[in-house]
Amino acid sequence: MIKNEKYKEYNIYYPEKEIFYEELGKKIIDKEYKELEVYKNTERNYVAKIEIEGKKYILKSPKSETIIPQRKIQTFIKKGEALNTLINVRERIAEGITEYAVPFLTIVKKKVFIKESYILMECVEGNSIKSISDIDEIMEIVNKLHKIKIYHGDLNTSNFIKSLNEIKIIDTQGKKESLFYFKRWNDLFIMKNDLLVIEKEYKVEEKYYKKNKDFSYYVVLTIRKIKKLKFIEKIKSKKKELRKKGWKI
Repeated sequence: MIKNEKYKEYNIYYPEKEIFYEELGKKIIDKEYKELEVYKNTERNYVAKIEIEGKKYILKSPKSETIIPQRKIQTFIKKGEALNTLINVRERIAEGITEYAVPFLTIVKKKVFIKESYILMECVEGNSIKSISDIDEIMEIVNKLHKIKIYHGDLNTSNFIKSLNEIKIIDTQGKKESLFYFKRWNDLFIMKNDLLVIEKEYKVEEKYYKKNKDFSYYVVLTIRKIKKLKFIEKIKSKKKELRKKGWKI
């Protein structure tokens, strides 16, 4: 059960039985934390390692849903990425999936649309994925999740961390696919195009539990091929140029 407390112009969301996270949320809103390392700080995303009262956390702000018009409009009726992550990943952990980095709380500033949001996560100390055996472990996790309809959404090796005892999943909303198999096949295509996977000549499909390519597979394949057409690539390139000039698209 997720509890919601109002503080200043923000709503702090945290697990009902873990009330101490409310105070952490207030400290983040009041900027009472030390920024140890900034991993990303762009117009679309902010990710940093922070410290509060001697303990390390990961603080993330998914800013793209506040600036990209189509995503911003969706926040009128949707919870937003940060709150979805807190709710979904906490549910997955409660279901016994321990490979996720734990989300502790979410902070959302919203009037009609989301204006600002943050999620505070467990800081997983470890190393990046480097070896074929590491990718094997990732594929075991992927098979486990996909069999119960859970997908990552951005399935690449950089979104996993090898800690002392296990590999942890990061940067995912922990969503489930209710119908068909589109999101899970898309996960697989993303993984096949991962730089480390390509470098190691790793055969993703050989390690994947599902061998039969169904209707969903061919729909996803077709969409991905369309996105690689020259005129589509030109549109993408133009959008990037306009974003650099300050356009919110």
